[in-house]
Amino acid sequence: MPAECSVPCIELVCAPVDSVMDLQTQVAQAVQVLNHDLQSCNRVAANQWLVHFQHTDAAWEVATKILALDSIHTHDYEVELFASQVLKRKIQSDAGSLKPEDRSALQNALLMSAKKFSTGPSQLLRQICLALSALVLRAVEWRKPVEQLFASLSELQGQGTGSNAILELLTVLPEEVMEDQLVNCSVDPNRRWQFTRELLSHTGAVLEFLLQHTKNDSMENSQLHDKQRKVLRCLLSWVSVGCFLEVPQSSIPTHPLLNFVYNSLQDASTFDLAVEVLTELVSRHETLPQVLLPRMLSVKEALLMPALATGNENIVNGLVSLMAELGQAAPALIAQASTDALALADALLRCVAFPCPDWEIAESTLQFWCTIAEYLLAMGETHGELQKQRALATFIPVYSALLDALVMRSQVGSGEYVEDDLDGNTGLPDGLAHFRVSLDEPLADICRLLGPSQYFAKLLHGADTWCSFDSIVPWQVVEARLFALNMIHKSGAQVVGSYSGWICSYPNAILPLLSFLAAGLPIPVAASACATALRKMCEDVSSIATEPTTFEGLIRVGEELYNVHLSLQEEEDVVCAIGCVLSTLTSSAELNKALERLLKPSHEAITALLKTDSEGSLKLHSASYAAALEAGIRALHRLGIYFSQLSSSSVDNFNGEEPMLRILAHFWPLLERLLLSRHTEDGGLALAACKTLSHAIQASGRKFSTLLPNIMTALSSNFIAYQSHVCFIRTAAVAVEEFGHESDHGSLFIETLRVFTASDAMSQMNSSYACDQEPELAEAYMNFTSSFVRCCPREVVAASDELLEASFDKAAICCTAMHRGAAIAAMSYMSCFLGAGLSSLMDPGSDKSKLSLATVTAKICYQSGENVISGILYALLGVSAMARVHKATTILQQLAAFCYIGGGDEKLALNWSSLQSWLVAAVQALPPEYLKQGEIETLIATWLSALEAAASDYYKSRGACNGGRTGAAGYMQGDGGRTLKRVLREFADAHRYTTPGFGTT
Repeated sequence: MPAECSVPCIELVCAPVDSVMDLQTQVAQAVQVLNHDLQSCNRVAANQWLVHFQHTDAAWEVATKILALDSIHTHDYEVELFASQVLKRKIQSDAGSLKPEDRSALQNALLMSAKKFSTGPSQLLRQICLALSALVLRAVEWRKPVEQLFASLSELQGQGTGSNAILELLTVLPEEVMEDQLVNCSVDPNRRWQFTRELLSHTGAVLEFLLQHTKNDSMENSQLHDKQRKVLRCLLSWVSVGCFLEVPQSSIPTHPLLNFVYNSLQDASTFDLAVEVLTELVSRHETLPQVLLPRMLSVKEALLMPALATGNENIVNGLVSLMAELGQAAPALIAQASTDALALADALLRCVAFPCPDWEIAESTLQFWCTIAEYLLAMGETHGELQKQRALATFIPVYSALLDALVMRSQVGSGEYVEDDLDGNTGLPDGLAHFRVSLDEPLADICRLLGPSQYFAKLLHGADTWCSFDSIVPWQVVEARLFALNMIHKSGAQVVGSYSGWICSYPNAILPLLSFLAAGLPIPVAASACATALRKMCEDVSSIATEPTTFEGLIRVGEELYNVHLSLQEEEDVVCAIGCVLSTLTSSAELNKALERLLKPSHEAITALLKTDSEGSLKLHSASYAAALEAGIRALHRLGIYFSQLSSSSVDNFNGEEPMLRILAHFWPLLERLLLSRHTEDGGLALAACKTLSHAIQASGRKFSTLLPNIMTALSSNFIAYQSHVCFIRTAAVAVEEFGHESDHGSLFIETLRVFTASDAMSQMNSSYACDQEPELAEAYMNFTSSFVRCCPREVVAASDELLEASFDKAAICCTAMHRGAAIAAMSYMSCFLGAGLSSLMDPGSDKSKLSLATVTAKICYQSGENVISGILYALLGVSAMARVHKATTILQQLAAFCYIGGGDEKLALNWSSLQSWLVAAVQALPPEYLKQGEIETLIATWLSALEAAASDYYKSRGACNGGRTGAAGYMQGDGGRTLKRVLREFADAHRYTTPGFGTT
């Protein structure tokens, strides 16, 4: 923390009674600084201090006293609000630490505070009531705590504004048992159920209390509106928890509160809450729709029609949500096609066509139309075919009009937007793009109701004039109608994909369906569904390769793919579909012929890119170069997928992997030229080239070995030139994993490690901040070093001792990074290296007098042991600490085992005293505020004891596994290893909220 910060991050402990006043003053000052100081360092310091304060036992008393005092500071409200929030959080997380008498005292204090702040501020009163309701929920030792609370509330009843506090408390009490209250997940489910039942037992009294508050007509309008909103909020909470299930269902339609809610629709100040209450009631009580449906006609005439005429979006939006919910709750009622039902459908139809700037209102009606359509289509089974046809005769004109309205609203230009709101994929406004996606199911339902012939005829009506020179073509209308047609293509493709396994039983249907899917690929709205369905079909239908016509059609799709503008994911689905079929071929000649046709466009695209002037084009960013670059990236993407698909081929009669070698021989010269060109400055192209190269290496196996020196040189030089492109390191790791076991390549891989380690980017990776600035680079480098240690022979690893020492020190730094992926990769490398060293140490055949891996590991541990333990400590004190406990345990057990076992070997210069000195130095170097008072001594003793037991466990388990030759790790298998993990987990958990800089208020 900067020295100039004015609020020190002091350590807080349980304060004695005579220091409570001092703490109150400090809290007030810290809140003032946090909210108003102009210097960010002071605000950070204040925040850290307040985080510490919240987790102390003193916070209970201090926060309670702050709420009880009349005045503290000029900013009393901010301090009082903070105090109420502290009590709420502590009750939710730590109420179990309070004694029963302390809970009773706290409840009384909160009740008095609620009475004190009954007139406001409203946010403060709400926080106090939330704290009080949380306390009651967790009062497990009280018998019927809700009943006791209601008895206490009687003291506030009738005390003027005291009723405001009661109203707010009654509002938040039901919220404590709502399913979405994640803070209550720690409360026992039985306790929540008991609390709910006890709460609902007071339904009659609560409803009567609310009813009384609806009759207060002596207030001014503003006060009356405020009171009515509070009543509606409270009623909404109780309806949501099921209060009306506690009263006779026959009385609900005539309940006076229902009339109050209905009348509140007429008032603009209470309209929104009235809509919410009615919507919740409709969704919970099946008798209400038939009561409210007749009233919707008057709502339509009195509220909806004027709102549509004046463009009042708030009123229209609220009524749409209510009417749509009513129809969804009782589709049978709507399907009867009564005057009221048709009036409701007409109202929602008008809302679809409502010309609002966005598409939210029209979209909120869609589920209503889908629900009614599904019910109408299923009526034949439930009500008989005759009644179904009668209903359809009434509703088909409605859905025909709906189709017109949806097409109109899906037109480009049917809403308002700015240039920044355009969707990056479709070029449409974000709202319209989202609305069109949601039209999938409604348009399919309309097509089913109208029938395909009528559906297509309606959309294509007037199409003969679209090409006329004598009339102006309404292109926006044409595009919207074609979109609606293509949505049916998309729905059809989704059906094919869902039943692809069943389709294989009908061979005659395969070719038409493949043609149908191929025809949908150029259609943007249907492309994704068609590509996915094509992949599923090719995976499920094994006979495609044996049908010449079908196979030829599929190859044609692959040949023309470069002409179709698909996303990379869609293109991957199509290429995977073709590759899946190719992998079933049994003739190498046939496979080679097919691959030649499929890969010809890719070869041409890469060749064309290499012919461009990369120096000039990159500087000018010309459109022609951008097109060539995009084509090259897609060509590499397709080539990589074919490599990946064919590497998993089940064909076993191809002589010498001939097809794969032919592809490799054909494309390697291009790949090599590409890797040596300036084109790889583009990140997208570099990534595509590296992925393709990785798949080629994995697919070709040993046949790629002769090219390895050129590959590693290209990857190293490219990374040095463009150090932001971590894909070069990742591909190098793939090469190491495939060929690392071959000692002939040892010097090549050592040189590659040297280049990566000495690069400017890695040289600057000397702090956790630097690691968090370039997390992908740190993660890729650590994964490469892990592959190097894991895959290369011991003598090769040992020969790179200086490089390993540098990378090991960087790993000790990166394991403290906030970025989880980078930190875990660093810890994995440390564990991998220590594990390899231990295996060498315990190998009876290892010669410790020579430069063995064991001696190299011992040397590095001797130099970096303190850094390792320090890094582990900071990792357990930082963010996501609990996710790092397992790796930290493994590393410390390995380090302890090395010192434990190596103590008997004079050549290693490591013993148990080394570990002790590292631990003591690392702990004592921690900033004082990171540990609790007196924790240093107990921490060192506890950790050393656990480390010794864990090291002994490891030695015994490895010694029992064939002299340590089997590779069985033995980590955390005994009591000692598990004890070490528990110690580290408890340490991380205890400091989860107390480490400065890792929490916020």
